Amino acid sequence: MQGRKTLALLVAALVVFSSLALAACGGDDSTSGSAKTTKANAIDRAFATGMIPHHESAIQMAKLAKKNASREQITMLADDIIAAQAAEITQLKSIDDRLSAAGADVGDLGITDAAMGMHGDIDALASTAGFDRTFIDMMIPHHQGAIRMARIELAKGGDVALKKIATGIIAAQSREIEQMNNWRIDWYGAASPSGGIPVGDGTNSSDGSMGSMNHSG
Repeated sequence: MQGRKTLALLVAALVVFSSLALAACGGDDSTSGSAKTTKANAIDRAFATGMIPHHESAIQMAKLAKKNASREQITMLADDIIAAQAAEITQLKSIDDRLSAAGADVGDLGITDAAMGMHGDIDALASTAGFDRTFIDMMIPHHQGAIRMARIELAKGGDVALKKIATGIIAAQSREIEQMNNWRIDWYGAASPSGGIPVGDGTNSSDGSMGSMNHSG
């Protein structure tokens, strides 16, 4: 009998010890996970709500390009812009709904419409005689604006999903700026007057609203 009681006590002790160990592990995982989660803020919502209409205007321009461009390179770029930015709009809307439900306020990115590349005249693009050149000269500053907005999100935002989108925007639109400037040099003898990939995020007056490689023509 004494042996059975001793065995029972050992089993009970092992059960208690195991439960405590599992609880401790669970606590560690929870703490670790929360430490890696950054709380969303007003910049996140400013980025999401600002980038949605920004992408929508790029898609408008790209749809015009599909109808009016004379070069296949421009129509292919237009297809890429429509596909990529339509998908990002869906993501941005979903994330913004989540942030709104969580009580995050809409802040201000702190840059002008010109710095965001939102000052172009889409009606003028639709009626221009030299569509391909005008498209490049409007889309480059538009892309520059998206890059500035994305840099602000990376620097000041807190939402991991939005930071991932911002990183993708910077990579894709930097490549497209370089490609459009190469085309403009080949076809018209000079890069866009707006320049190339912007040097800053547009929040400092020294950054300006132009790119890092200014050219005439």
